[in-house]
Amino acid sequence: MFSIRAILTLVATLLISGSIYAQDVHYTQYNLAPLSLNPSLIGNFEGTFRVGGLYRDQGRNLIENQYVTPSVYIDAPVFRGFGKNDWVGIGAVLVNDKAGTVALTNTIIMGGISYHMALGSKGNTVLSIGGEGGIIQKRVDKTDARFEDEILAGGGTSADLNNVTDDNITYGDFNLGLNLRASLNKAMNFNLGFALHHIAQPNYSTFTPATQNTSEDTQLPRRIVGHGEFNVDMSPKWTLSPTFLYQRITSADELVVQAMAGHHFNAEKDVTFRFGAGYRLRDAAQALVGFDYKGLRIGAAYDFTVSEKSTANANRGGFEIAASYIAKIRKTPVVKPVIFCPRF
Repeated sequence: MFSIRAILTLVATLLISGSIYAQDVHYTQYNLAPLSLNPSLIGNFEGTFRVGGLYRDQGRNLIENQYVTPSVYIDAPVFRGFGKNDWVGIGAVLVNDKAGTVALTNTIIMGGISYHMALGSKGNTVLSIGGEGGIIQKRVDKTDARFEDEILAGGGTSADLNNVTDDNITYGDFNLGLNLRASLNKAMNFNLGFALHHIAQPNYSTFTPATQNTSEDTQLPRRIVGHGEFNVDMSPKWTLSPTFLYQRITSADELVVQAMAGHHFNAEKDVTFRFGAGYRLRDAAQALVGFDYKGLRIGAAYDFTVSEKSTANANRGGFEIAASYIAKIRKTPVVKPVIFCPRF
């Protein structure tokens, strides 16, 4: 029998073969990673600028080299659009995803722009469209790679190792997105979004130079994303926010449903404690907690594996901590002195 570690090592190293589709980064707190979720969310807020980050840690205390994903972003509404209440946003995001024994690392650097069009005379409904583009650098460490023929032979050197000709590749990537945000009344609002990632389907194989390998098996598949959020004030002190996320890439899909309750601690509603739960279909239950103070939002989440995978990871899923801050810098109006001149 193979050890659990050997099997996990094998699975991790097979990811560099190019014949298995790369798994995109996915977050439990997807709403706290807006630029990774949908480029139309760039600058889609009221404020001067927004800065945030998220750290995901998966597999700690289970394997020696766990899966870690830190990310940071910044965006801002920069100037008015063509309409009276329209505006344009710009932003950038950096993600560094590291996985497994071979340190399979994807570094993603994206910059984007969005246009937000206010609909109706009051501008209570906003239709947003956005796009982002950038580069992805993929790296593997061949020194710790273990292949199937090595494990079956009980050691030695793998013949497959010679095929890993590119252990550091860089390619471009592009995403597009739409989002609709609307206020139904003073107590209820919602947003619905759709995004398409990896539009150009770049070649991401590490086995042969990308210029020599154009097989569909080594092209990064497009990922379809649908998401939504509904916010309702249940009372002057309590809120409820159910959300959903659906993603599909080739034949694999993911559906997440969540609900967060919020309690306001003051009449201004700028100090709020949030808590809730979620479920990733056929995979994991989620516990969520957060705290808002004016423009600062902090959140934490933990996944509990409830599928058959729990026998391998002892129900240990992923831990996340995230934060975002919306700054509102208002210029103090300059009042010119008024000189009263007496009339005779």
